Parts: sequence; structure tokens; C-alpha cells
Amino acid sequence: MTEIEPRQMEPHEDGIDRLLRRSMAAPIPSLPPDFDQRLMRELRRRSQPLDRYGRILLTGYCMVSVVVSAVVMRGQGLNWTAIAGTMLGSLAMVAALAWARRVKPATMRYSAT
Repeated sequence: MTEIEPRQMEPHEDGIDRLLRRSMAAPIPSLPPDFDQRLMRELRRRSQPLDRYGRILLTGYCMVSVVVSAVVMRGQGLNWTAIAGTMLGSLAMVAALAWARRVKPATMRYSAT
């Protein structure tokens, strides 16, 4: 069995090696124990319904993203039927998730199939 000879490191590899060794010697970062509670409290505090400006901005963003996505898909050779199906399928998924969030958990029935 032959022994692998060590090769010389390139100058930039030496710097990367030093950086890796220094970062591996640093202490491992960790989150504070009450991080989950603080995060949930902050999310509840900030989760407010969108105002008029926010709704207009979100609607504009959605419209632009639909147009750009359709143009890109058409540029890739997809026909309009596939593009419309993709767009409507995504819209149906968003509507279904919004509906599911409004339904109370007690009224939802789960069946084991």
C-alpha cells in the first residue's frame, strides 16, 4: 500500500485553512432558554391585519409576480393551458389553506384511511 504524499497548499488555501481553524475553535453559539416564548410574544404583538396601503402593495406584488411567472414559463416553451393550470392550481391551494385556517379545529373531521 502506498502512502499519500502531502501536497503543498496554495497561498489562498493557507488563508482559508487558518480561517476554518479559527472558526472551529470559537465557542458554539446558542439561543437563550426563553427564546421561543419571546419570539411568540413578539409575533403576536406584531401580527395585525393589513391596512389599505399594505393590501394595495400586496395585491400589486401578486399581480406582477403572476405576469412575470407567465412570461418566464412561456419563454421556456410551456403552452398557455399549462401556464393557466399552474396559476389556477396555486391560487386554489392558497384559497384552500385560507379556508382551512378559518375552520375551527373542532369542526374538522380526520379520517384514517
